[in-house]
Amino acid sequence: MYEIKAYVKQGKADHVVDALAQLEGVKGIAVVPLQEYGHAQGSGKLTKVEMVKLELDVSSRELADTVARCIVEHARTGEGHTGDGHVLVSEVGRAIRIEDGADQA
Repeated sequence: MYEIKAYVKQGKADHVVDALAQLEGVKGIAVVPLQEYGHAQGSGKLTKVEMVKLELDVSSRELADTVARCIVEHARTGEGHTGDGHVLVSEVGRAIRIEDGADQA
């Protein structure tokens, strides 16, 4: 099992979610609004950035790679714009379903 977290600009979140919904094997997406502060390019000052965190779990490495590529493709605001976000992919060592206590990894 793989966990994917993506930090994308708020204005791109719906576009990314719509694209992910078209992928077979994506069963759900958690969308968490964030109040984030980041360094504006060249200014050195922290500025408020409207970001959203997307979280989803997938069953295979191949699907995790497909999801990551989809997010990058649909979250970009242009060629190489600073502040478009990040995608993090992690392998989950163990997952337990609360409903019945079953291991899912």
